[in-house]
Amino acid sequence: MGREKMIDVDSTWEAFIAILLAVAGGFARILNLKDNVKMKWSLIFSELFISGFAGLMVLLLARASGLSGEWIGVAAGISGWLGTRVLDVIAHAVGKAVGVDVDSTRK
Repeated sequence: MGREKMIDVDSTWEAFIAILLAVAGGFARILNLKDNVKMKWSLIFSELFISGFAGLMVLLLARASGLSGEWIGVAAGISGWLGTRVLDVIAHAVGKAVGVDVDSTRK
């Protein structure tokens, strides 16, 4: 068995691009919000952080599924737009795979 590198430059670069695309998707959603929503820096920061995290999770799932780089980019950008909604879908899928009812863990 060969040892895998803990940090692979190509994988790191791919993750950076996926996170950047996801943050761009989140930023596009923020710009699309209605005018009656008051923008605060804390809201903007949290939305962009969630978008980046969603993009990273989708990147990992896309790699495991064997998707091409172009599809990974599209999926990362869309996951940034969807934010917490895509994280809920991932949580339910992973919960089902490991036998945990995600809804029962919420208060």
